[in-house]
Amino acid sequence: MLAKAASLLAKELTTFKVLTSAGVIRPYPPSVLAGIGEALRDWGRGPAGGFATLAHRFPDQVGVIDELGSLTFMQVHRRSNALANSLRELGVREGGDSVALLCRNHRGFIESGIALSKLGADVLYLNTAFAAPQLGDVCEREQPAAIVYDEEFTRLIDEAKIDVTRVLAWTDSDSAGLPTTEELVEGGSEEDLTPPEHKSRSVILTSGTTGTPKGAPRGEGSFDAGVALLSTLPLRRGWRCHIAAPLFHTWGWAHLNLAMLMGTTVVLSRKFDPEGCLQAVTEHDCDSLVVIPVMLQRIMQLPEDTLGSYDLSRVKVVAASGSALPGDLGTRWMDQFGENLYNVYGSTEVAWATIATPQDLRAAPGTAGKPRTRRS
Repeated sequence: MLAKAASLLAKELTTFKVLTSAGVIRPYPPSVLAGIGEALRDWGRGPAGGFATLAHRFPDQVGVIDELGSLTFMQVHRRSNALANSLRELGVREGGDSVALLCRNHRGFIESGIALSKLGADVLYLNTAFAAPQLGDVCEREQPAAIVYDEEFTRLIDEAKIDVTRVLAWTDSDSAGLPTTEELVEGGSEEDLTPPEHKSRSVILTSGTTGTPKGAPRGEGSFDAGVALLSTLPLRRGWRCHIAAPLFHTWGWAHLNLAMLMGTTVVLSRKFDPEGCLQAVTEHDCDSLVVIPVMLQRIMQLPEDTLGSYDLSRVKVVAASGSALPGDLGTRWMDQFGENLYNVYGSTEVAWATIATPQDLRAAPGTAGKPRTRRS
């Protein structure tokens, strides 16, 4: 008993130290602390609770920047309330329903996930690179009651024969009579919802290397995974982060969750473009960048004069994961942009396992690093 108590105390002290160093634990006025406590009590630590606390902690701070402009954390909270209330009118129910999300990186992805969390519906995050047979197989197995998607995927959904309620998250033309998330936001009440009895689950799909991609359900989660990453990645509260990795991917989704904890302004682009990524980082004064290794590869294939025209000296962390980091790619990146690259190895099922620091990558280019101690 004493050993177990000592272990728990050591874990709590480590968590406190890491979160304090990152600026997460800091003084707040009593009214703000009360709001944070109420939000966590009512909504838990998933997207609904995480963004609700941000609306209390940093209501006027810009929380999301995408191709449509910027939104503060309070705007995201109110807009997701309105979207949730409208989705409920469309028949999305607590507990029994899951809703599929087939979106690129933009506000619609984030707001839809928060809204569904507030409704108590499970969220199935779909890979935008799916072919119709994969998409059909996954939806047949998971049985979503509705699908929220970008208009560009309409033909894909038709070919996959997904016959459920449809909502468009991003439109490039006339929506042909389908409801859009923006219309639902505009027509919905911004009033807070009654917290559901069922806590929403986020279902991230596996890579499918051994067959049809399988759902890996995530509950509300705990601080453990975030604390473990923060113990090595020198991320700080209030930074601006360009999440170039897809948000449906474990790596992009993990950093969206870290943003809820850290009060990070998230910068998004719907589609990855090598020079466009550098432009987004510099234009929005980003402190960190989240990528998968092939993105680094494509950036480093740009002409030397193009690479030399971008100053990334403000960027302290470039966090890469999702596949192996090829040979000298890491050292070439750091030769060009500084000692800011961290290579993380993990999987959808077990989350992260090892982290390589810039020093590790200099010593052994391409290394996945060493396991970081996590107390359970």
